Amino acid sequence: MTIRALAVAALCLLVVPTLSAQNKTVFRCEDPSGRVTYADEACKGGVALKNDDARSEQERQAAAQVAKRDERLADKLTRERLAAEKAKPVAGTAHIAHSAAEKAARDHAGAKKKPATTKKKVPAKNKDAALAKPQS
Repeated sequence: MTIRALAVAALCLLVVPTLSAQNKTVFRCEDPSGRVTYADEACKGGVALKNDDARSEQERQAAAQVAKRDERLADKLTRERLAAEKAKPVAGTAHIAHSAAEKAARDHAGAKKKPATTKKKVPAKNKDAALAKPQS
């Protein structure tokens, strides 16, 4: 979430409840199972709640100033980020040509299989002579 979005959300949290709930009575209602709900209409056994803004006019003005300051800061940070992103060169998809893995795969696929080495067959008559250790 961007700073601007956070600032707007904070401003809404400060302003919207005071606009929509100003001078309205809210009732706390509890059903037989104990579940509590809040309503703007009276309910059986409901209790009227006081919902006025307990802040002084000075506190409300201070909160509004903080919200405006935060919004200006969010706008400034957004402009700086966009300028930095615009100045930064766009990198395309990176592909490292002829990586070691590609080279190994290519070598493996293109290499001719060498025949398995086999022992020389020694004719039967010279077999004993070939296997015998040379005498020094």
